[in-house]
Amino acid sequence: MKISTVNVALIAVFAALQALLAIFPFTITIGVSGQITLGIIGGSLIGILLGPIIGGLAVLIGSFIGIFLNPAGAIFSIFTIIPPSLGAFGAGCIKIKRGYAAGIVILTSLLVFYANPFGREAFAYPWLHILAMIVAFSPMAHVAGSTFSSSKSARSMLGIAIAAFVGVLTDHIAGSAIAIWYFSIPSGVWYATMLIYPIERIVALVLVVIIVTPVYYSLRKAGIINQQK
Repeated sequence: MKISTVNVALIAVFAALQALLAIFPFTITIGVSGQITLGIIGGSLIGILLGPIIGGLAVLIGSFIGIFLNPAGAIFSIFTIIPPSLGAFGAGCIKIKRGYAAGIVILTSLLVFYANPFGREAFAYPWLHILAMIVAFSPMAHVAGSTFSSSKSARSMLGIAIAAFVGVLTDHIAGSAIAIWYFSIPSGVWYATMLIYPIERIVALVLVVIIVTPVYYSLRKAGIINQQK
């Protein structure tokens, strides 16, 4: 992909946004120290607006800056930048009708999670991530991508919601795959959060949809972004 002057400016602006979001806590962690920041909504939000490559780069840079601005949010040290960047990539892939790429990322993260003995013991934990993977591989993802060119906000909102769902869960399973190896978290902790994390992620999804929908149409109308970027 050609990185134009506009794209460079978009990367800079949205990297700053991601860094800012990484300052503010979103929820607590269970079983480990640190905090989950609003950066979890930034990944999908930026990926939907800018696409998987430009959006992914913006989130990667912003998340890197964010770990210095808020060390408490750097749960996995430098590896903290990986989940939100993959979340942006996953959401952006739905936007450009490449849901299978997001599905591959989720599948890879699931395999890394299950490669750990604790992960195999907590085999039911990633049930919602598996659903997100199925959505990403299904025709539903292509339909969702098609809605981004619609002039009707209600129709595009459905596509945005599906992209946000895949993006938010891509972020989360990537973080879970890192956490289970980084902290050696026992299966009991994973089961304890199995019905809690969906609530947290649904809240994040709703926030993404509420914020992205008007911003997406405003930026598209201004000619700053398009549905295939």
